[in-house]
Amino acid sequence: MALQPQNRDISAADGATITMQAKAWKGTPYKLVGPGSILGDGGDCSGSTWRIYAAAKFDYDYQATATFPDYVAAKKKFRELGPDEAMQEGDILYWSNHMAIFSNFANDPDDASVDRVNAKGQHWTQTNDMWTATHPGGKPYGPGKMSYFKPDEPPRVFRYQK
Repeated sequence: MALQPQNRDISAADGATITMQAKAWKGTPYKLVGPGSILGDGGDCSGSTWRIYAAAKFDYDYQATATFPDYVAAKKKFRELGPDEAMQEGDILYWSNHMAIFSNFANDPDDASVDRVNAKGQHWTQTNDMWTATHPGGKPYGPGKMSYFKPDEPPRVFRYQK
């Protein structure tokens, strides 16, 4: 009886490949098209994430955001990180109605932060930690900040398995 090979986490270098692909989507308009997401033309959170992973050679079956955790449980292409595990480049961030890709932007100083202006006209610096599509009528695909997206709901974090 042959033993089945054990899945293992992708490497940090693999994760960096995923975030390089995510950066390529920067500026892609938001369109609610799921698997019809196309670099430069338009995409939503689940479709762009799926396409980015495929471009980085980490394929999985397209999943709408709502079905992603069930897919993970059934197919074992990803594993959910525990609360004490550190995130790495390329991990999928999951909220009940959104997906994004984690990045520490260590190799991307141009996108690591953005100057913002509050309602009173005061400038402040946002330190980014994810690549994301936003929502209909929102900003195009680009860097963002987890805690500004869902301040009261930390994401679940999933890492691809080889």
